[in-house]
Amino acid sequence: MSSRTATRILLLFLSWAIVAGCAHRPPEKQADRPFSFRTDRFAFANETVWHYVDGELRSMRHSPSARGDRYTRRCFVLARSALEFWKFARFAPKEPPLSRSQLAKRICQVRAHAAWKPPLRPEKRVVFPGYRNLYRLSRDHPETFKNNLGAGWPTYFRPGNVMLVFPPSARHQAKLNRRLRQSLDAGHPMVLWLANFPSLNINHAVLVYSLTRKQGRFVYSVYDPNDSKTPKKLTYSPSNRSFSFQKTFYFKGGKVDVRSVYQSPLK
Repeated sequence: MSSRTATRILLLFLSWAIVAGCAHRPPEKQADRPFSFRTDRFAFANETVWHYVDGELRSMRHSPSARGDRYTRRCFVLARSALEFWKFARFAPKEPPLSRSQLAKRICQVRAHAAWKPPLRPEKRVVFPGYRNLYRLSRDHPETFKNNLGAGWPTYFRPGNVMLVFPPSARHQAKLNRRLRQSLDAGHPMVLWLANFPSLNINHAVLVYSLTRKQGRFVYSVYDPNDSKTPKKLTYSPSNRSFSFQKTFYFKGGKVDVRSVYQSPLK
């Protein structure tokens, strides 16, 4: 590869980064209802490839007998899909439930709507009869969801991934905190990317859905696709303009670089 070609590729990546980093618009309308952790999350989790104990990496989960049955590398898929179901699906519990093939088709119909688009009006949404909410439906039909929400590997090739090599500044994190507040004030959840590149101690997607203030800090409640039994906490500290994520089984807890995702086709 010539130096000129390499320069052009680098400039292309930089232009993607600039567009992705600036493509955010606050919600135009107040949401009809807030995201509910109890009903709007999936009943199954994304499984980690590695085995962790108290946030420490211990070994790779490599059992040949279990490999084909495990649902891995899909934290971005689950976070994005939870947002898409909140925006584009509705449930009709009094109507007859769908067959497995019909359910698969309607899951794909929800997927066909871009996550960054505004929520649909109720009459335009994809209907899921026989159930009250996503949690109950995915609890009873986990394999149908796992087989139709999409593969995990495309998330490694998102245009916005180029931003990983540009650590966000304190100013960027302060702006993101303001954007989060604007979205949540309007009742809209947001998918976030948590990473600490070049460290690989975390590289993960979560969905933020509510905010509280505590001792001058902003404490966000998040749906964590890796550990979805209880809400997790992401905290922003205005004093040092940085975010921190709580300790989980796969992360020791502490500072994280945070970026918003699924805000535009390039992000």
